[in-house]
Amino acid sequence: MRHAIKTLLFRGLSGAFGVGLAVSISLPVTAHAQQAINWPVRPVKIIVPEPPGGGMDVGARLVGALLSAELGQPFVIENLPGAANTVGTAAVARAKPDGYTLLHTSQSAICIVPLVSKNTAYKVTDLVPIGQSMATTNTFVINPANFPARSLPELIKLLKANPGKYTYGSSGVAGWSHLIHELFMLKTGTQITHVPYGGAAAVKIALLGGQVHMGIVSTTVVLEEIRNGRLYAIAVPTPERLPELPNVPAINETVPDFGGLKTWNGFFAPAGTPRPIIEKLSKLLATYIHNPQVEERIKNMGATSVGSSPEEFAALIKRETEIWKNVISDRNISLE
Repeated sequence: MRHAIKTLLFRGLSGAFGVGLAVSISLPVTAHAQQAINWPVRPVKIIVPEPPGGGMDVGARLVGALLSAELGQPFVIENLPGAANTVGTAAVARAKPDGYTLLHTSQSAICIVPLVSKNTAYKVTDLVPIGQSMATTNTFVINPANFPARSLPELIKLLKANPGKYTYGSSGVAGWSHLIHELFMLKTGTQITHVPYGGAAAVKIALLGGQVHMGIVSTTVVLEEIRNGRLYAIAVPTPERLPELPNVPAINETVPDFGGLKTWNGFFAPAGTPRPIIEKLSKLLATYIHNPQVEERIKNMGATSVGSSPEEFAALIKRETEIWKNVISDRNISLE
């Protein structure tokens, strides 16, 4: 079986992300526990709320292959994109809680969109967290050709002296990349004009072309341009400096109450799914995510393996939801 898993890991799954969840909790043998021992007895569906080919999708496909090899049943990926990951997320929230429908989704669908839209077709309580799969980092970059600051204190001073004059690009209204800029402005008392685009790649193009002055963008997307000098890294919004950019300070080194945040994906099931099934998944996936070869692949893609327990994941969701709730309220952000 170990050989079968290794074969699936490294045959035909180029650039895959792995996902892992934490160790199981011992439970008495009950009807639900027996159900988990027998599960799965038929194919399991993993819904991914984005089109094929993205990191969230590739990660789910890798995990599905591993689970299929281990458990002897197909784990089938179904892509249901749309509305900031909420179409697929809603489908899982409405699914039967029997362990045969799972979800791999983003923090936007869990911590942000339900706060900015009254029309979301689900509540976060309709889902139960299995575990965070991976975390990715972002970097605050400027175009050095059209913006004079070369440090975060200089940037803040310039922004305060010119409220609304300078622009930033985001991947869309009310998404993570929009709100992280709003959090920055809230904590620094600055005002930057928002220019939304269709994704991180489009923001990078706008930065390089001089259409916007700055942006907090996926590190993977802009790392080459930082290294060749076409973009300049002012700071990172993560809790600590990044290994790949050790000389670039974290925002909280200048703005201590900023804190620090990463983007993430994670696995969920419909609320009411038997706990032993959740724990069984956690134990299996934690093993996969921390395989050294899988961790290296994830690192090479600009992400970090996490593999948190359901409880740790729930605590992260609660903590980040409070952060974004305050930002959304203070900045009066809404999709309505």
